[in-house]
Amino acid sequence: MRNGKIFMVMLLIGGLLIQTRASEKPSPITAYLKWSLARAFKVPESALYDAGHQVIFVSNINGKPAAADGNGFISQVSPDGKLFKLHWVDGLNAPKGLAVLQDTLWVADLDAIVQIDIPQARILRRIDLQAQFMNDLTVDAHGTVYGSDSFAGRIYRIKAGRATVWIDGGLAGPNGLLSETNRLLVLSNSQGTIYSIDYQTKAIRQWVKIGGSLDGIVACGKDYLVSNYLGEVWYLTAAGQLTRLTDTRADGVQAADIGFIPDRKLLLIPTFSENSLTAYEILTK
Repeated sequence: MRNGKIFMVMLLIGGLLIQTRASEKPSPITAYLKWSLARAFKVPESALYDAGHQVIFVSNINGKPAAADGNGFISQVSPDGKLFKLHWVDGLNAPKGLAVLQDTLWVADLDAIVQIDIPQARILRRIDLQAQFMNDLTVDAHGTVYGSDSFAGRIYRIKAGRATVWIDGGLAGPNGLLSETNRLLVLSNSQGTIYSIDYQTKAIRQWVKIGGSLDGIVACGKDYLVSNYLGEVWYLTAAGQLTRLTDTRADGVQAADIGFIPDRKLLLIPTFSENSLTAYEILTK
Protein backbone atom coordinates (compact mmCIF):
# COMPACT_ATOMS: atom_id res chain seq x y z
CA MET A 1 0.00 0.00 0.00
CA ARG A 2 2.17 2.80 -1.23
CA ASN A 3 -0.39 5.54 -1.90
CA GLY A 4 -1.65 8.18 0.47
CA LYS A 5 -5.22 6.96 0.85
CA ILE A 6 -6.74 5.92 4.11
CA PHE A 7 -7.73 2.29 4.13
CA MET A 8 -9.41 -0.08 6.54
CA VAL A 9 -9.22 -3.85 6.38
CA MET A 10 -11.94 -5.67 8.29
CA LEU A 11 -11.03 -9.24 7.27
CA LEU A 12 -9.72 -11.38 10.13
CA ILE A 13 -7.85 -14.66 9.90
CA GLY A 14 -8.16 -17.56 12.31
CA GLY A 15 -5.72 -16.53 15.03
CA LEU A 16 -5.56 -18.72 18.10
CA LEU A 17 -5.50 -17.45 21.66
CA ILE A 18 -4.12 -20.29 23.77
CA GLN A 19 -6.61 -23.02 22.74
CA THR A 20 -9.43 -20.77 21.45
CA ARG A 21 -9.94 -18.72 18.31
CA ALA A 22 -9.27 -15.00 18.37
CA SER A 23 -12.34 -12.80 18.29
CA GLU A 24 -13.77 -12.31 14.82
CA LYS A 25 -15.44 -9.00 15.64
CA PRO A 26 -13.90 -6.37 13.31
CA SER A 27 -11.83 -3.60 14.91
CA PRO A 28 -12.18 0.01 13.65
CA ILE A 29 -8.49 0.44 12.88
CA THR A 30 -7.13 2.48 10.00
CA ALA A 31 -3.61 3.11 8.73
CA TYR A 32 -2.69 6.22 6.74
CA LEU A 33 0.53 6.60 4.81
CA LYS A 34 2.38 9.49 6.46
CA TRP A 35 5.81 9.47 4.80
CA SER A 36 8.26 7.23 3.03
CA LEU A 37 12.02 7.26 2.49
CA ALA A 38 12.19 5.35 -0.78
CA ARG A 39 15.36 3.54 -1.88
CA ALA A 40 17.35 5.34 0.81
CA PHE A 41 18.92 2.38 2.63
CA LYS A 42 20.92 -0.81 2.07
CA VAL A 43 18.76 -3.80 3.05
CA PRO A 44 17.08 -2.20 6.10
CA GLU A 45 16.02 -4.87 8.59
CA SER A 46 14.95 -3.06 11.76
CA ALA A 47 13.61 0.37 12.70
CA LEU A 48 13.62 1.55 16.32
CA TYR A 49 12.46 4.88 17.72
CA ASP A 50 14.53 6.28 20.59
CA ALA A 51 12.38 8.78 22.51
CA GLY A 52 15.29 9.94 24.63
CA HIS A 53 17.29 11.14 21.63
CA GLN A 54 14.27 11.83 19.36
CA VAL A 55 15.64 9.72 16.53
CA ILE A 56 14.81 6.58 14.56
CA PHE A 57 17.64 4.06 14.23
CA VAL A 58 17.64 1.83 11.14
CA SER A 59 19.88 -1.24 10.81
CA ASN A 60 21.30 -1.85 7.32
CA ILE A 61 22.53 -5.35 6.48
CA ASN A 62 24.12 -4.06 3.26
CA GLY A 63 24.81 -7.55 1.92
CA LYS A 64 23.61 -11.04 2.71
CA PRO A 65 21.72 -11.57 6.01
CA ALA A 66 24.14 -14.30 7.17
CA ALA A 67 27.41 -12.83 5.89
CA ALA A 68 30.14 -11.61 8.26
CA ASP A 69 31.37 -9.08 5.72
CA GLY A 70 31.77 -5.92 7.81
CA ASN A 71 29.48 -3.97 5.46
CA GLY A 72 26.65 -3.40 7.92
CA PHE A 73 25.81 0.00 9.38
CA ILE A 74 23.24 2.00 11.35
CA SER A 75 21.33 5.01 10.01
CA GLN A 76 19.55 7.85 11.80
CA VAL A 77 16.20 9.25 10.67
CA SER A 78 14.06 12.06 12.13
CA PRO A 79 10.51 11.24 13.35
CA ASP A 80 9.11 13.27 10.45
CA GLY A 81 10.94 11.22 7.86
CA LYS A 82 14.17 13.10 7.12
CA LEU A 83 17.39 11.14 6.76
CA PHE A 84 19.81 12.57 9.32
CA LYS A 85 22.75 10.35 8.53
CA LEU A 86 22.88 7.25 6.36
CA HIS A 87 26.17 5.93 7.76
CA TRP A 88 25.89 6.91 11.42
CA VAL A 89 27.93 3.94 12.70
CA ASP A 90 29.77 1.50 10.40
CA GLY A 91 31.77 -1.67 10.96
CA LEU A 92 28.97 -4.17 11.58
CA ASN A 93 28.36 -7.50 9.86
CA ALA A 94 24.66 -8.16 9.30
CA PRO A 95 22.89 -5.92 11.86
CA LYS A 96 19.24 -6.70 12.53
CA GLY A 97 17.25 -6.12 15.74
CA LEU A 98 17.87 -3.08 17.93
CA ALA A 99 17.25 -2.05 21.54
CA VAL A 100 17.94 1.17 23.44
CA LEU A 101 18.86 1.61 27.08
CA GLN A 102 19.57 5.24 28.01
CA ASP A 103 22.64 6.29 25.97
CA THR A 104 23.37 2.80 24.63
CA LEU A 105 22.14 1.22 21.41
CA TRP A 106 22.27 -2.58 21.38
CA VAL A 107 22.51 -4.33 18.01
CA ALA A 108 21.93 -7.98 17.09
CA ASP A 109 24.86 -8.57 14.73
CA LEU A 110 24.86 -12.10 13.33
CA ASP A 111 26.90 -14.04 15.92
CA ALA A 112 27.23 -11.28 18.50
CA ILE A 113 25.54 -8.37 20.25
CA VAL A 114 27.16 -4.98 19.73
CA GLN A 115 27.00 -2.12 22.20
CA ILE A 116 27.10 1.43 20.71
CA ASP A 117 27.53 4.70 22.59
CA ILE A 118 24.84 6.98 21.15
CA PRO A 119 26.25 10.45 22.04
CA GLN A 120 29.71 9.47 20.77
CA ALA A 121 28.43 7.41 17.81
CA ARG A 122 31.01 4.69 18.35
CA ILE A 123 31.11 0.98 19.09
CA LEU A 124 31.93 0.33 22.75
CA ARG A 125 32.21 -3.45 22.64
CA ARG A 126 31.23 -6.54 20.74
CA ILE A 127 29.91 -9.41 22.84
CA ASP A 128 30.76 -12.61 20.98
CA LEU A 129 28.06 -15.21 21.61
CA GLN A 130 29.16 -17.77 19.02
CA ALA A 131 25.53 -17.60 17.94
CA GLN A 132 24.29 -18.77 14.56
CA PHE A 133 21.87 -15.99 13.54
CA MET A 134 21.10 -13.22 16.03
CA ASN A 135 17.86 -11.61 14.95
CA ASP A 136 16.09 -9.37 17.47
CA LEU A 137 16.64 -7.66 20.81
CA THR A 138 14.58 -6.22 23.62
CA VAL A 139 15.41 -4.73 27.01
CA ASP A 140 13.30 -5.06 30.15
CA ALA A 141 12.52 -2.54 32.88
CA HIS A 142 15.59 -3.65 34.86
CA GLY A 143 18.03 -3.10 31.99
CA THR A 144 18.38 -6.77 31.09
CA VAL A 145 18.85 -7.36 27.35
CA TYR A 146 17.34 -10.40 25.60
CA GLY A 147 18.35 -11.55 22.11
CA SER A 148 16.96 -14.21 19.76
CA ASP A 149 19.08 -16.65 17.77
CA SER A 150 16.70 -17.84 15.06
CA PHE A 151 18.84 -20.67 13.68
CA ALA A 152 19.83 -22.18 17.04
CA GLY A 153 16.41 -21.72 18.68
CA ARG A 154 17.93 -19.86 21.61
CA ILE A 155 17.26 -16.75 23.67
CA TYR A 156 20.38 -15.06 25.08
CA ARG A 157 20.38 -12.75 28.07
CA ILE A 158 22.78 -9.98 29.04
CA LYS A 159 22.42 -9.14 32.71
CA ALA A 160 24.85 -6.98 34.67
CA GLY A 161 27.20 -7.08 31.67
CA ARG A 162 27.32 -10.89 31.52
CA ALA A 163 25.95 -12.83 28.53
CA THR A 164 24.38 -16.27 29.01
CA VAL A 165 22.05 -18.64 27.17
CA TRP A 166 18.68 -18.08 28.87
CA ILE A 167 16.43 -20.39 26.80
CA ASP A 168 17.84 -23.31 24.82
CA GLY A 169 15.15 -25.40 23.14
CA GLY A 170 11.36 -25.30 23.02
CA LEU A 171 11.27 -22.53 20.39
CA ALA A 172 11.34 -22.91 16.61
CA GLY A 173 12.81 -19.96 14.73
CA PRO A 174 12.52 -17.33 17.48
CA ASN A 175 12.62 -13.85 15.98
CA GLY A 176 10.79 -10.73 17.24
CA LEU A 177 10.96 -10.03 20.97
CA LEU A 178 9.00 -7.75 23.30
CA SER A 179 9.71 -7.42 27.00
CA GLU A 180 6.72 -6.93 29.29
CA THR A 181 6.39 -6.70 33.07
CA ASN A 182 6.07 -10.40 33.83
CA ARG A 183 6.75 -12.09 30.52
CA LEU A 184 8.78 -12.05 27.33
CA LEU A 185 6.84 -12.28 24.06
CA VAL A 186 8.61 -14.23 21.32
CA LEU A 187 7.58 -14.52 17.66
CA SER A 188 8.25 -17.78 15.85
CA ASN A 189 9.05 -17.04 12.21
CA SER A 190 8.66 -20.69 11.25
CA GLN A 191 5.38 -21.40 13.03
CA GLY A 192 3.59 -18.05 12.74
CA THR A 193 3.00 -18.12 16.48
CA ILE A 194 3.54 -15.75 19.41
CA TYR A 195 4.83 -17.40 22.56
CA SER A 196 5.10 -16.01 26.07
CA ILE A 197 7.90 -16.91 28.47
CA ASP A 198 7.59 -16.41 32.21
CA TYR A 199 10.68 -14.63 33.54
CA GLN A 200 10.74 -16.58 36.77
CA THR A 201 9.86 -20.11 35.69
CA LYS A 202 10.95 -19.90 32.02
CA ALA A 203 7.70 -21.68 31.15
CA ILE A 204 6.96 -21.34 27.41
CA ARG A 205 3.31 -21.03 26.41
CA GLN A 206 1.62 -20.49 23.06
CA TRP A 207 -0.30 -17.23 23.19
CA VAL A 208 -1.58 -16.35 19.70
CA LYS A 209 -1.22 -18.09 16.32
CA ILE A 210 -1.33 -15.67 13.37
CA GLY A 211 0.41 -17.60 10.60
CA GLY A 212 3.06 -16.45 8.16
CA SER A 213 6.71 -15.66 8.81
CA LEU A 214 6.40 -13.41 11.84
CA ASP A 215 9.16 -10.84 12.23
CA GLY A 216 8.59 -7.81 14.48
CA ILE A 217 6.36 -6.92 17.43
CA VAL A 218 5.88 -3.58 19.21
CA ALA A 219 3.50 -2.35 21.89
CA CYS A 220 0.72 0.01 20.76
CA GLY A 221 -0.85 1.20 23.99
CA LYS A 222 -2.26 -1.90 25.65
CA ASP A 223 -2.28 -3.70 22.30
CA TYR A 224 0.34 -4.71 19.71
CA LEU A 225 1.51 -4.35 16.13
CA VAL A 226 2.95 -7.49 14.52
CA SER A 227 4.67 -7.87 11.16
CA ASN A 228 4.79 -10.80 8.78
CA TYR A 229 8.03 -10.59 6.80
CA LEU A 230 6.21 -11.43 3.55
CA GLY A 231 4.44 -8.06 3.68
CA GLU A 232 1.66 -7.86 6.29
CA VAL A 233 1.27 -5.85 9.48
CA TRP A 234 -1.42 -6.80 11.97
CA TYR A 235 -3.08 -4.94 14.84
CA LEU A 236 -3.41 -7.41 17.71
CA THR A 237 -5.48 -6.56 20.77
CA ALA A 238 -4.58 -7.83 24.23
CA ALA A 239 -7.65 -10.09 23.95
CA GLY A 240 -6.36 -11.72 20.76
CA GLN A 241 -8.42 -9.86 18.14
CA LEU A 242 -6.64 -9.35 14.80
CA THR A 243 -6.99 -6.66 12.14
CA ARG A 244 -4.76 -6.54 9.09
CA LEU A 245 -3.45 -2.99 8.65
CA THR A 246 -1.19 -3.24 5.62
CA ASP A 247 -0.63 -5.89 2.97
CA THR A 248 2.07 -5.38 0.33
CA ARG A 249 2.58 -9.04 -0.55
CA ALA A 250 1.19 -8.60 -4.05
CA ASP A 251 3.88 -5.97 -4.73
CA GLY A 252 6.61 -8.20 -3.32
CA VAL A 253 7.37 -5.63 -0.60
CA GLN A 254 8.41 -7.13 2.75
CA ALA A 255 7.60 -5.88 6.23
CA ALA A 256 10.63 -6.61 8.39
CA ASP A 257 11.28 -5.66 12.04
CA ILE A 258 8.80 -2.83 12.63
CA GLY A 259 9.05 0.15 14.97
CA PHE A 260 6.51 2.50 16.56
CA ILE A 261 6.47 6.15 17.70
CA PRO A 262 3.80 6.26 20.44
CA ASP A 263 3.24 10.01 20.70
CA ARG A 264 2.75 10.25 16.92
CA LYS A 265 1.07 6.83 16.56
CA LEU A 266 3.44 6.08 13.70
CA LEU A 267 4.10 2.54 12.53
CA LEU A 268 7.59 2.24 10.98
CA ILE A 269 8.10 -0.47 8.35
CA PRO A 270 11.57 -1.27 6.95
CA THR A 271 10.94 -2.90 3.59
CA PHE A 272 14.16 -4.91 3.37
CA SER A 273 14.82 -5.57 -0.33
CA GLU A 274 12.98 -2.38 -1.35
CA ASN A 275 15.58 -0.41 0.69
CA SER A 276 12.89 1.90 2.03
CA LEU A 277 11.39 2.98 5.36
CA THR A 278 7.66 3.70 5.39
CA ALA A 279 5.60 5.32 8.16
CA TYR A 280 1.85 4.86 8.66
CA GLU A 281 -0.27 6.74 11.16
CA ILE A 282 -2.44 4.34 13.17
CA LEU A 283 -5.94 5.63 13.92
CA THR A 284 -8.31 3.89 16.34
CA LYS A 285 -11.80 4.75 17.56
